Amino acid sequence: MTTPPNVDPKQVRAAAEQVHAALRAWAEAVAPAVRALAEQFARLAEQLREARVVNDQGRPARPAWQSPYGPPPRRRQH
Repeated sequence: MTTPPNVDPKQVRAAAEQVHAALRAWAEAVAPAVRALAEQFARLAEQLREARVVNDQGRPARPAWQSPYGPPPRRRQH
């Protein structure tokens, strides 16, 4: 890909480096919050497994046919 004739390649490179530096700074700034959130999710997952709400694969700890709302209503015959 070539740059258009009216665009200075040095300015494009400088702008790209500025964007790269800004994104790196942002990533470093949010990294602690992202790590904390991941740890919270890991603790929540462990608590759900301990409470037997989900199994080891993270799926509901009940058969698929068993509804948490009880049996389905009977169908009326016409």
